[in-house]
Amino acid sequence: MFPDYRWSARDAWKCMGMIVLVGFLVSTAIFALRLHFHGFRNWQASGSGYFSRSLVHYAVELFAAAYFARTETFASFCTAVGLDRKPSNLAWFGVVAALALRVLGHFVLIHGWSKGVRDYDILAFQSASGPERYLFLGPLLLLAPLFEESIYRGFLYKALRGSFSLVISMALIVAWTAYSHWSQYSVSWVAALDLSVLTILQCYLREKSDSLWDCIICHMAFNGSLIFLAFH
Repeated sequence: MFPDYRWSARDAWKCMGMIVLVGFLVSTAIFALRLHFHGFRNWQASGSGYFSRSLVHYAVELFAAAYFARTETFASFCTAVGLDRKPSNLAWFGVVAALALRVLGHFVLIHGWSKGVRDYDILAFQSASGPERYLFLGPLLLLAPLFEESIYRGFLYKALRGSFSLVISMALIVAWTAYSHWSQYSVSWVAALDLSVLTILQCYLREKSDSLWDCIICHMAFNGSLIFLAFH
């Protein structure tokens, strides 16, 4: 099903370790800039600043994945992770399942059975004005689906599947999702459940389809539905 890239869990562990290390260094650098440069702090709070920071964050993770995937060109990385193939019919299943998951989570929230998560992208969009405000939605609608799926399902999941069973690989990706989305996992049990089930759904799509676009479209539908519910 997958191209013949012989990855193993060791490649995934190395990539995860590099992402954590570089992420810490970048966060430290940004903190120092915010502390010493008032103009940088103001720019970072703007739509262009937020979008740029998110783009750098995801680009660093993507470069780490491409390095440990041992792909020499952008085209070879796209082939390795399944970006060069058209979506399959499973994309529709992913969209419907993602929307059903969002509706179920919203049902829990409106009945007060769990706390919700105050999403920064939505809050910043609502409080900003002018065309630049739409840049706050860019990471949610575009960057996260494209980059996270390329890294999480495109490389990390496939590398783990080179060493572990389906269940163990999915469990490890759920654990990685919890780490990378801890701000949501630590606040709301329904958000943690939604993200965990969504992660399993995306791993299932990746397992059954050669095209990563099934996972990306599913992710876009899930994130896009958050915006719809926030304004209705």
